[in-house]
Amino acid sequence: MRVASVLPQAGQWRVETDAGVYTAPRILNCAGAWADRIAAQWGEPVPLQPISPMMLVTLRMDHFLDPVVLGTGRPLSFKQRANGTVLIGGGRRAWVDRDTEWTELDFRSLAEGARTVCDLFPHMRHAVVNRGWAGIEAAMPDEIPVIGRSSRHETAFHAFGFSAHGFELGPIVGRIMADLITTGKTELPIAPFRIERFSGA
Repeated sequence: MRVASVLPQAGQWRVETDAGVYTAPRILNCAGAWADRIAAQWGEPVPLQPISPMMLVTLRMDHFLDPVVLGTGRPLSFKQRANGTVLIGGGRRAWVDRDTEWTELDFRSLAEGARTVCDLFPHMRHAVVNRGWAGIEAAMPDEIPVIGRSSRHETAFHAFGFSAHGFELGPIVGRIMADLITTGKTELPIAPFRIERFSGA
């Protein structure tokens, strides 16, 4: 479903999409790499950058790893899923066109990531890469998300720009947004994430 506009109308929010028109008394902008377009409609422009993190996915292997491994000297994100496949990433990015929702993998960069894994985990030299993958996400200049109430609309809220950390932050941000939307407040300190920090950008 593609959203064309999200605007206040007669005390409600009117969401126009290619699948029809929807209305709601409150609205949450969690549109990921497209969230800046909604924020701009609300008079809150932000310097969001669409990014496309890449990963390699292997065929299933015998279990050997429980934690997620992150590299410090070299870019690396390395984890084994419950089904035995291994995901190899590390912040390497594909080319992305968010308007067409199209990504192109950078196989040279992916190969560097594979070499890093083989250097650190020699048994991975026998792994078989099954596929490459890239998603489309939103990054903010300060690499922290926008979380909280709109600066211009009392019944609108933002949660976007996780800069490739959304999986880790999703559960707590869900709790924060549920509290804000249903009670108007949260007990957690979210001031550093307010959208107003970009008002001078």
